[in-house]
Amino acid sequence: MNIFEHLDELQVDLRRKSPDEIEEKYFNICSRLAGPDRANTINQIALNQYEKELRQGLEQSIKIAEKQTARAIYFEYDLDNKWDSAFFICEEYTPLEDEDDDWASDWSENVEAPSLEGFGTIYEVDGFDGNDIAIGSTIYLVARTVIAFTRAYISISHENSIAVCIAFHGQDPIFRIKE
Repeated sequence: MNIFEHLDELQVDLRRKSPDEIEEKYFNICSRLAGPDRANTINQIALNQYEKELRQGLEQSIKIAEKQTARAIYFEYDLDNKWDSAFFICEEYTPLEDEDDDWASDWSENVEAPSLEGFGTIYEVDGFDGNDIAIGSTIYLVARTVIAFTRAYISISHENSIAVCIAFHGQDPIFRIKE
């Protein structure tokens, strides 16, 4: 499988599997493609502080979105810049089935979000998808990022009609956590 097939599968897994099941699945994929040492290195990076900062950013973003009656919160992180990230408040939104993510580039406000330097350092070693090691590493780094974001959202979740989405810079399609 290429990296894009893995990303498509992760979108499906987000709808069907628990965060723990997803994390285990992509750990195993990384172990197979990049080796158990790489998978363990990625797995050993603690995400507690990152999840806490994501939760704080989500809470702030939800308040802004509700005040503006925005339709979506889009979280974007940059693989090439140590996982630098931001939350974007978007007035428009289209569901995954419409295959049109242009709404995410039209935002009214943004909220600073955390970086994840440890992930960025690992990513820099092999890049995006040049070989199996890169593919295994990248998909596991992405999966752990998405799971940390999902857990942060679940921990603060309250009823509203705001879509919550995540993607790395340039990713298409964007992952939907809540539609």
